[in-house]
Amino acid sequence: MQYWLYSLVFIVTLLASEIAAAQTVIYQDDFEGTVTGWSLNNTDFDPDVTRFLGRFDNNPKETSRTFNIPANTASVDIDFDFYRFDSWDNSSQFGFDRFEVIIDGVEIFSLPFPNPQAARSGTTGNVDWSHSPLTPRVELAFGTGMYWFDQLHRVNITVNNPGATLALTLRADVTQGGNDESGGFDNIIITAFPNSVPPNLTAQKTVEMVGMSYSLPGNNAEYTIAVQNSGGEVDANSLSFTDTLPDNVSLFTGDLDGSGNPVIFNDYSTPSSGVNCCTASQIEFSNSAAAPPVFGYVPVSAYDSNITFLRVTPSGAVRDAQIDPVSIDFKFRARID
Repeated sequence: MQYWLYSLVFIVTLLASEIAAAQTVIYQDDFEGTVTGWSLNNTDFDPDVTRFLGRFDNNPKETSRTFNIPANTASVDIDFDFYRFDSWDNSSQFGFDRFEVIIDGVEIFSLPFPNPQAARSGTTGNVDWSHSPLTPRVELAFGTGMYWFDQLHRVNITVNNPGATLALTLRADVTQGGNDESGGFDNIIITAFPNSVPPNLTAQKTVEMVGMSYSLPGNNAEYTIAVQNSGGEVDANSLSFTDTLPDNVSLFTGDLDGSGNPVIFNDYSTPSSGVNCCTASQIEFSNSAAAPPVFGYVPVSAYDSNITFLRVTPSGAVRDAQIDPVSIDFKFRARID
């Protein structure tokens, strides 16, 4: 007599099925401490603005830095304060002074900053930019008492679909020295946002007899739950599956994986899936008569017929698999009663 061993009732649950939306801050500095990594690490200080990166005038005019961008990044936000000091001009008589930003060798904007300057915005290629004043026209720092007014602005730049690196140049392209006109930068924060592609998970359960073809009492059946992802990343610690055991089997609760646990975890992915399993704390049992099961049952024997549900909750995030698919499986055994 053969026994029907395939439990058709199984669940693969994404506890948080959306892609992880957590952004990554790849650079942040208020320049109050030691500054390194820029082509020019100059800093200056005034009590009204504290310490900042600069000042830049007709010599030197700029500083640059290249940042590594995480894989699977959809966009990068570059946010910072721009400090415009003293008598910036915009005329053939006194000169054309400009604040400029260059990203990956492309000039994103070259803007005059008369005093006062209202908010502006625009798009250059794959870059969206804007700035807005933080202060009105005010006599703030350095050349005070000469009716040379200053203005502080917050700059917001979004680079869409960046490459593996991002080269940033900040330039105060002015015609005079710092005693007449200059610029500086402060409170820089650069944030990477991941692609919003959802995961594409599939799961399949199979069963085969161990060492023989027939499902006879006393023989072991091995169950495999294979999971694949071909989409975006799955949130960390959000992958879980619950399996319903047939009535005529006793789940093996002893050492199947060689480390004392009854579930074998295999990762066939290159690079690895990011999933870790299966420790004792990640494997739970239930002797509930029906769903939804209550977990917390403690097995009483190596083959326990009281177990009706098995739940496995791996740790780690299933990595983004749009380029290299993820393939993992979980194996466990039961004896035919």
